[in-house]
Amino acid sequence: MKRILSLAMMLAVAATACSKKPATPVRAKTTLADSVVAMTNQAAWNWDAFPAVRRMRLGMLPCTLQPRSQIVMNSTIAGTLKVYVTVPQTNLQSGFVFGEFDPAIFELEAKALEEARVKLDEREKFQREVEIPRLRLKSERELKETKRHVDMVAYLSTNREMADLTLSAGESKSLLRPDSLADAQMELQLANQNLTYIQETNSVMFSTDVGTLRLNWERQRAEFERKRAQATLKMPFTGQLTITMPLADGLADYPVNAGQEIAVARDLSIVRVRVPIANSAWNAIPPERLFAVVRLPSGKEMEAQFAYNKVETKQNREESAYYFQFLPEHTPLVARLIGTDVTCELWLNVGQVTRVVPKLALIMHNPRAFQSGNWSVGVAEAFPGARLAVEGQTDLGIVVPTKNVVASR
Repeated sequence: MKRILSLAMMLAVAATACSKKPATPVRAKTTLADSVVAMTNQAAWNWDAFPAVRRMRLGMLPCTLQPRSQIVMNSTIAGTLKVYVTVPQTNLQSGFVFGEFDPAIFELEAKALEEARVKLDEREKFQREVEIPRLRLKSERELKETKRHVDMVAYLSTNREMADLTLSAGESKSLLRPDSLADAQMELQLANQNLTYIQETNSVMFSTDVGTLRLNWERQRAEFERKRAQATLKMPFTGQLTITMPLADGLADYPVNAGQEIAVARDLSIVRVRVPIANSAWNAIPPERLFAVVRLPSGKEMEAQFAYNKVETKQNREESAYYFQFLPEHTPLVARLIGTDVTCELWLNVGQVTRVVPKLALIMHNPRAFQSGNWSVGVAEAFPGARLAVEGQTDLGIVVPTKNVVASR
């Protein structure tokens, strides 16, 4: 504010000094200062000299163009990396494998795991198709024999004459014990349960050795898949891949250390512009009314609408960052500016007809009204009935009543 006042006073003094000299026919180049001085020398303030708009530029701010997602890929292991791309930067589809660590070793391990799986499957098949059916037949024969034995014990226990005849023929006297029938019935029940288990599930009949082998194989496969996933470099999404390590023509294998940066993947389906805003007054504005404009080297303007804002930590200090998103059809053009120094314009949808007036013009018109440094008070004093809508870096947005406003001097 003080710098603007000093500049205004210097221009006023220069204008006064020049007015005392006789006019010369020499035509001088018209500057912004000459226009401001000429305007302030007028008796009345002319609002028509300033554009009436609904959108106002708040200022020029440094910004950063960012892709939708960016992943830096570092090596988690040390070894020889085989790279399948030949250019440092290219566009790839999601899931494309662009590099592998020691692929020949992993192929041998995968082949050994497959052979172990085939042998294990054959062993399980033999048990399922040969050993288990044979065991089922054995259990069925034992069940029939046990049932016959129960029937005989039950018959002898109720027919004493037949029991004596059977014992005289050489049968065991244990069949006539009081608990013989109960024992035979219990044995029959166990035989029935054993056959039921065999019929309902074959896996119960697998030997412990086969189950342990299957478990060990599953553990080995999981560990192999984990190592192979670490050793395989894939595109996480469809986008641009930049190989950060130097590539040589005709060379595909490169020694890599653990933790070394290999590539950067960028999802360019959406491009956003990040604008840090430190002005507290601008942070108080509803963010959906803000938008950013980036000018391409060709002069074309690209407009980005508000997406979201958040507080971020940069260099151990917090700052309010606003993110604006470009239209999909503008993405290929602005994506070329990623990684470059970009300055963008921050604009505001005022929502009502507003006159955009340079701060310098206001000070030159009425220095006394703005000497306090409060623009809102100065506008109300210099232009009764007008009010300040928003303050930009170099301009003020002023709402003027529909009737003609006479500026106070």
